[in-house]
Amino acid sequence: MGIADRIILTLYTLLMAIVSLLVMLCSLGVFPHNSLMSFFNQIPGSWIFAVSSVITLLVSVRLLITGLGLTADTSLLLSENDNGKIMVGKGAIENYIATLSQEIYGIYNVKVLAKLSKDAIAVRISASIEPGINIPETTSEVKNNVRESIKKVTGVEVKEIEIFFKQIKSRE
Repeated sequence: MGIADRIILTLYTLLMAIVSLLVMLCSLGVFPHNSLMSFFNQIPGSWIFAVSSVITLLVSVRLLITGLGLTADTSLLLSENDNGKIMVGKGAIENYIATLSQEIYGIYNVKVLAKLSKDAIAVRISASIEPGINIPETTSEVKNNVRESIKKVTGVEVKEIEIFFKQIKSRE
């Protein structure tokens, strides 16, 4: 999710919190029934309410599409010629990177999130590491292993690799 979507989501969440608070206060009788009805009587014929509603609806649809992951590429085009296309799925790349990462001594519970673009891949690896393992050296080894293997297998560069260790703990 991009920064613009995060900002929109934050503003939308605040708006929904305010609406929820108002509904709750109305149901508890904090606002008199007459003032609420006079507010709703102002809505018909008011272009401000119509525009606000359309904007809220568009934001809702955008957040739904983003939340379902329908805006991201789900496959990577490796080559295309007269005989057809060669593509690899995002899930296949993520599983392969997880396998490559777990081949490094001391790393386990690997989860990978890949962002695919036309000419590069960005990767976020989330894993656990055993105590006593040198994190900078191991991280460098994982990055090199992933970059070289992905380049060799797909022909696509890995432009960014972010590694996040969620636990420093022995395997159970």
